Amino acid sequence: MAHRSKQDGDERGAQARLSMGSQEEFFTRYWPRLVRFLITQASNHSLAEEVAGDTFLKAWDRWDDLLTYERPDSWLFKVALRELRRQEAKARTRDSLAEDRTGNMADLQGTALTDDWVADNFALTAAIRTLPRRQAEVVACMLLGYSTRETAEILGVSEGTARSHLSRAAGKLRVLLTDAELPGVARKDPS
Repeated sequence: MAHRSKQDGDERGAQARLSMGSQEEFFTRYWPRLVRFLITQASNHSLAEEVAGDTFLKAWDRWDDLLTYERPDSWLFKVALRELRRQEAKARTRDSLAEDRTGNMADLQGTALTDDWVADNFALTAAIRTLPRRQAEVVACMLLGYSTRETAEILGVSEGTARSHLSRAAGKLRVLLTDAELPGVARKDPS
């Protein structure tokens, strides 16, 4: 994944705050990113959209507070991840969370029919869904254009931890995917 500077992150933070001129602007900017992030994490797109909707409802309830945050988009992703993990745990206790690979792929194929981003990143999204949780989260953040520092902030981990997860994930993804399917992750020179 490409290295991004602190200035890039500060600029994205400023963009996030500017997009908060209205709830509609914030929603328009972050709904697709949040849903796509959650699609890479959840076992099905319906759950991803449900969690994104719940997260935006929470954002509207805290709108005045969000206006003061340095990175309101980080808050959005953190809350969405917590909600996704909570709903998945609840569904597991009821044995209602389908986690089979065949169902997962069928769901992703259906999603790709209506979402060009998923279609364009199909193999990578499918591979991300097979990674351990933290590795999948780090790769998804990076895929959406967040820097390692921003990813660490969103996930509530140190930058070194985010780099470590990214490195492990990149190694696993290289095994699962061809270079053409793995954008932005260059193969290390064997020498």
